Amino acid sequence: MVKEIASSANEKIKLVKSLADKKGRQACGLFVAEGTNLVKDMPDKSGALFVRKSDTDKHSAIIEGWQGEVYIAADNAFNSAADTVNSGGILALCPIPEAKPVSGGFVLVLDGISDPGNAGTLIRTACALGISDIVAVDSADFYNPKTIRASMGGVFHCNLVPLGRGEAIESLKDYTVAVLDMNGADVYYYKPPPRLALVVGNEARGVSAEFRERADKVLAVPMYGGKMESLNAAISAAIAMSALRHGKQAEKSI
Repeated sequence: MVKEIASSANEKIKLVKSLADKKGRQACGLFVAEGTNLVKDMPDKSGALFVRKSDTDKHSAIIEGWQGEVYIAADNAFNSAADTVNSGGILALCPIPEAKPVSGGFVLVLDGISDPGNAGTLIRTACALGISDIVAVDSADFYNPKTIRASMGGVFHCNLVPLGRGEAIESLKDYTVAVLDMNGADVYYYKPPPRLALVVGNEARGVSAEFRERADKVLAVPMYGGKMESLNAAISAAIAMSALRHGKQAEKSI
């Protein structure tokens, strides 16, 4: 059933606004997916859909195929709830899934990744490389609107596990733990074991002392030319994940 919303004071609009805050998301167990591509590719279309009235025709196919409630919101009401300045005029409410224990052969660990864009990029990259278990420790919230958008739908296909640092280390007791550090061994020469956890640290401080102590191996993306010392955390982890997942291993190993 399609319903119309005329005012930004509407309770449904207030609900959407409340989900911009982590406490609001936790209280409701919901998060917002905003943008045409995100909404179109959502595997579960049973939540509430909100469409800006002036964009109704543009999103008619999505509206027609939607399985949950549909709200056509007056432009000012929709804009008051949208997180982006130049919104595409469509967003949906999604339930926050229950995290499952890590079980895959490759686990990505975000250790203090504070930037939501970096967190989302890491989720997107891991998903593209077939890595489904992602643990976050003291990092940007998985369901922050910026993280969701940067993940480009990766949040719908990965097991996202927020844990305390001690819990995370305990959950990886059966894994070989490799941390990324600029002083580590060349990742291209490392032959990964069947169960590997790759830890990428904070953008400024790197990997925490606790994970350094737990580490079985310290790896680095090699720098060439002597002009740069390091890479953005998300870029560095993306290169390392690709090398470990699909790169051709060198004849010698470390």
